Amino acid sequence: MCGRFSLTANNDELHQRFGVSVLQNLVPRWNIAPAQSSLILRQRGLELGAEMAEFGKPAGPQHKRLINARSETVTQKPTFKEAFIYRRCLVVASGWFEWSAPRQPWHIQLQDGRVMAMAGLCFDTPKGQSAQFVIMTTDADGSLQDLHHRCPLVLPASHWSVWLTGNAEQAKSCLVPPSAHYFNAYRVHPDVGNIKNDNAGLVAPYSEAKPASPPQADLFG
Repeated sequence: MCGRFSLTANNDELHQRFGVSVLQNLVPRWNIAPAQSSLILRQRGLELGAEMAEFGKPAGPQHKRLINARSETVTQKPTFKEAFIYRRCLVVASGWFEWSAPRQPWHIQLQDGRVMAMAGLCFDTPKGQSAQFVIMTTDADGSLQDLHHRCPLVLPASHWSVWLTGNAEQAKSCLVPPSAHYFNAYRVHPDVGNIKNDNAGLVAPYSEAKPASPPQADLFG
């Protein structure tokens, strides 16, 4: 599952990584939570566009939100089927958070710390309102399973264009769990559990954290 993530990349980093011109004045975010806005990338004709969208799709009473879509059933669920066919997006993130136990949060990022692209689905809203998005999830691989049995569907660079511009059958080829070898996970402070907290200290290694794994080859572009 993915319910919290960070995005601290600036406009230049996003342009270098994705070739997209970001017009929004981005500020670093260390604790993005459901109902908050974050940057997504969508194909707009021949160009890749960047826009702010709201994390989660409201569903049911008490303002509950759907924040994730399972890759195994996305083509079968009425809620997600149309978005999978017509409105796929990239959710850019510096990392995501997972809890291995109560008050034991971890921050997971690419080994080299570069901004990543998580597969997402976008939902348009009435004119004047921000679009909404959910993050695709898949089975966690290897050591990531020690934190949670699910993880975001992080896409390698070779899949970005297929995910954004391919047809539904082509997009299905992207539904492959990312290997745990490409990620670095480390303990962070329990304060990240409070969505009111949003500062750089939330992604700093916690004093009781395990040593980080040594860097390995990055195949994510």
